[in-house]
Amino acid sequence: MVNKCLSRKRERGSTMVEMAITLPLFLLLIFAIIELALVIFTWTRAVDATRAGARYAIVNDAATDIASLDCSAVSDVTVTCDSANCDDLMNEMNSLYRDLQAANVTVRYGCSSTGFSGNPRPVREVSVSIVGQEYELVLPGVIGLDPNLTLPDFTSTRVSEDLNTP
Repeated sequence: MVNKCLSRKRERGSTMVEMAITLPLFLLLIFAIIELALVIFTWTRAVDATRAGARYAIVNDAATDIASLDCSAVSDVTVTCDSANCDDLMNEMNSLYRDLQAANVTVRYGCSSTGFSGNPRPVREVSVSIVGQEYELVLPGVIGLDPNLTLPDFTSTRVSEDLNTP
């Protein structure tokens, strides 16, 4: 009986020490999971923005002059949205991914080898890409690490033949 009382006195405060050691690790794990969820959410928004941008670019007027596009030869016309007339395209993409910078968006107009071979009009395709977009992490910035994460390149391509556009 006396040993039990002495044992309890020696262990007094040990729960507080254990909590002081494990609580920061537990909170770090919880916030890392939240940060990962935000990165995946941003990734999904970027993918959706490229899909919507490609759809908008193939249905509406070209962001640049594509008269030089020759479908008999392999030639593409590529334009970066900060140097072209992409305001409407960027508005469409920014409605899904508001942190998107125009300098990171490229639009490629090309010719597709798909479709009916007797079609007198060329089958065009549009690829919209997000390249070099930065994402700022919160947790590494708090603990003193580099918070910038460069997202991978996202590309979406649409073909014009199905949409009956020139």
